[in-house]
Amino acid sequence: MLPLLPGIIPFGLIAGFTPVSFGYTWLDSWMGSLLMFAGASQLAAYQLMNEDASIWVILLTVAAINLRYVLYSASIAPHLADANRTTRLLAGYGLTDQIYAVCHRDYPIHNWNLNERIAYYTGGTLLLWGLWQACTVVGAFVGQVIPVFWSLEFMIPLTFLALALNTLKTRAHRVAAITGAIVSFAGLNLPYNLGLILGGLAGILAGVLFRRVNQ
Repeated sequence: MLPLLPGIIPFGLIAGFTPVSFGYTWLDSWMGSLLMFAGASQLAAYQLMNEDASIWVILLTVAAINLRYVLYSASIAPHLADANRTTRLLAGYGLTDQIYAVCHRDYPIHNWNLNERIAYYTGGTLLLWGLWQACTVVGAFVGQVIPVFWSLEFMIPLTFLALALNTLKTRAHRVAAITGAIVSFAGLNLPYNLGLILGGLAGILAGVLFRRVNQ
């Protein structure tokens, strides 16, 4: 997990600082982090709240941004399907881009039993969760007096890019990624983050079609 941690730190600091910059308290900022535990959604939600958006716009935007977790869950579910419901619910709460990327890479190449897979998932998730919460609180407290945090926003897309590049192992994966990126960029100004949804769907469709044609 260590190579993934540096990208989380500035992201967490920004997530903690942003609500405070809008006039919320450090506790508001931290509660958002505890309840959502999804940096991009936290930033979007507080931005929309600051703009007095309706609750439905906020919910739709957060749902659109988090749509990728549905795909993550479906992908990783077979490895944890035999766990009890409480374990699976906690795994759902702790699901992040980082833990998914690591487990998606390592589960298929190790002959682990269920308890070992759960332990692996839990260890990585607790590390990420603890670091994220700590960075959120620190960002909320000191972000107001350290403006340099504003210049760290470029780390957020770089974090996702590093995770994505690690999963592009086949030509179908690369076709899906390129298609999704192009469609998402083309739909950048669509309302409710529809460009993100369309990009994801277009990427999936392109990857599936490319694989079928080239089988």
